[in-house]
Amino acid sequence: MEARKVYVSGGSTYVISLPKKWVKKTNLKPGDSLMVTEHGSSLLIGTSAIEKESQTKEIKISQITSSEALERILIAFYLVGYDTIKIKVDRKDHLAYREIIRNIMDYLIGVEIVEDTNEAMTLEIMLDYKRMSTMQILQRMFSIDRSMLLDLGKALKNMDIGLAKDIIAREKEIDRLYFLVVRQLKSAVEYQQIAEKLGIKSQRDCLGYRIVVKVLERIADHIENIAKSYIRLFEIQKEAQLDEFIDITKDIVATFEKSVQALFTRNGEMAEIVFYELKKVEKSHSDISKRLFEIEDIQSAILEKTMLDSFGRIASYSGDIAEVAINMSTEVS
Repeated sequence: MEARKVYVSGGSTYVISLPKKWVKKTNLKPGDSLMVTEHGSSLLIGTSAIEKESQTKEIKISQITSSEALERILIAFYLVGYDTIKIKVDRKDHLAYREIIRNIMDYLIGVEIVEDTNEAMTLEIMLDYKRMSTMQILQRMFSIDRSMLLDLGKALKNMDIGLAKDIIAREKEIDRLYFLVVRQLKSAVEYQQIAEKLGIKSQRDCLGYRIVVKVLERIADHIENIAKSYIRLFEIQKEAQLDEFIDITKDIVATFEKSVQALFTRNGEMAEIVFYELKKVEKSHSDISKRLFEIEDIQSAILEKTMLDSFGRIASYSGDIAEVAINMSTEVS
């Protein structure tokens, strides 16, 4: 950080000098325009280029230990913001690597294969920040999570295994949206102009959104876990009495809805109500937990305990969202 004196030019224009090192780094020349953005009591000065420069990464599969490692690397490059990823196919056992590259499009939004030859494959990430704001995607994730929870209650009530399997299938879309939001937030932290395009009012909100998107992804994971455990439970005990699980599902849905509404409206008072309602969920959780000790079949008890633990985690995540809502409703003066 450097201190700069303010000078008056022409009696009414206030002027400061720019750091020479920064001018050289950005290749700024006399006559160029700069973007000046007000940010509370601060000013953000940047070059006039609204879009960040396209970033390209080149990798060789001969330098990667396995096809699974390639998958993790490609996801990492997507998240940090690369726009083009060139993969050199320079080893004989390349088929598994090619399969990973093709499958990556199933859970990374905006990724397309633009080159596929004997020697190389190239991925291009084609995303328009204006068309998919961060808040819109978070709302979409909430909508999917909510529908999964509601249908979970229906599946338990009606002993509908088909619906339970459909719930499991929906979890993949949450993963796709999760990766997209993380990529957006990384760019928004670095580029104020991109943050504005994504509908993020303040870059400091990115930390809160990063917590929320992870919470929404984890909620979907736990709903999937409950559905899988229920399917296994149904196979060994088709007439399992799950009325208490159905009731706690309703309470968790209501608490989840309120926490997300508090976040989207930045309503700290509503967020406080969430913590009060969570006490009711905790009481139900405790009552069910005690009943599980009465189940004679050990495998059934274990599966119901697994389901109950996931319900507890979902409720806890609603509290995490409420905490973020309180933090974001408090403006820094």
